[in-house]
Amino acid sequence: MKKKSIVIIVISVIVVLTFSFLVGTGFTERADVILLDYYVSEEGAKLTFNTTILSSMGYTRGFEDKSGALKPHYLVFYSTFGGLNSSFRAKSEFELVLGENDTEIYFNRADGGYELVLQKNIETGEWTRP
Repeated sequence: MKKKSIVIIVISVIVVLTFSFLVGTGFTERADVILLDYYVSEEGAKLTFNTTILSSMGYTRGFEDKSGALKPHYLVFYSTFGGLNSSFRAKSEFELVLGENDTEIYFNRADGGYELVLQKNIETGEWTRP
């Protein structure tokens, strides 16, 4: 009886730890995301951009704009759920709503800082790489 209880407890702990790992990876920030391509809608209200990662393992599932109501946009990307190399709910194309006063877009980096990836030319209104 005691042996059966120990086995059930061990299996329960393993299941909980495995589940925590598979879900927890989806909340991990990715600091190796790079911009591949982008385009702005005709009215200039939405930026659609394609990304990839520099490492050989993993995928992105989404991003969060850490700038809040302030501009420029500081984007933080997140890994997919399901483990280190899971493609579950993976995305590489994202959309960002733009305001008239938006001028810069930054991606997060491993050192805790941000890298400028796009900036708006004030004279022409076009978005370009720095």
